[in-house]
Amino acid sequence: MESLVKSIPGYLSHFSFRDPATRKGVTISYFESEDDIKEWKQVSDHIRAQELGRSDFYENYEVQVVEVVREYSWHK
Repeated sequence: MESLVKSIPGYLSHFSFRDPATRKGVTISYFESEDDIKEWKQVSDHIRAQELGRSDFYENYEVQVVEVVREYSWHK
């Protein structure tokens, strides 16, 4: 999925992390617009991966579509 999501117009970046003990994790993907997110949601290989996740890997999951209102960072 990583190379596929990177090919979607409007894709900006993503990152993931997973707890090795519990296997709970988060993936956050950034896109330029909500329309770009909708485009990603309709990609057939992405749909098949979601179906495989539901049938073989996950008992549950949550999806949030959010807008970044403000962003800042600090570096020493």
